[in-house]
Amino acid sequence: MKITWFADMTFRIQIAGRTIVTHAEEVPQGIDRSELIAGAQTVVSTPSSDLAQFDFLKWRPRRRTRLIDREAGEEGLDLFGFGARGLLVYSVDEGVLVLDEASAGAQWDRFADNGVVVLAGSGTRCAAQGAALLHIARPRLIALAVNDSEIDIAFDALAAGLGQASLIVLEPNLAVEV
Repeated sequence: MKITWFADMTFRIQIAGRTIVTHAEEVPQGIDRSELIAGAQTVVSTPSSDLAQFDFLKWRPRRRTRLIDREAGEEGLDLFGFGARGLLVYSVDEGVLVLDEASAGAQWDRFADNGVVVLAGSGTRCAAQGAALLHIARPRLIALAVNDSEIDIAFDALAAGLGQASLIVLEPNLAVEV
């Protein structure tokens, strides 16, 4: 899994052999939108009505199918809307990836165990969302997509309660492989 953060909720994700771009309409100045979405199999935008909203009460991870039973083109990948502008990606091989705009007030549960969670927004809100997440679930990694001036707020607030989880800060335009 490779995650590249550009600004706000604009991400390019490579997972399970698929490239997903989120909120390309908000691409920051200096980034060519057509270049950002080039090669992407899925582009998710803010008013995306074609994605079902994630419901943690009903969701169950898919079982891994045998290679002989897989349909052609099936990569074992599920996409869901998460909150107002977020995205939950589930890969049979790579697990759960959550992109959450911290201001949206996501409802966390055990679905995030051993997953990768990206919190984007202000440092204060990311700290609050991260603390709520760590109270309920044990993610493998929390990645912060915050402005430089607010990194310390979020990082310091979350560092003490991580347990076995890892915490990183994403740099704009720099890919991170998880």
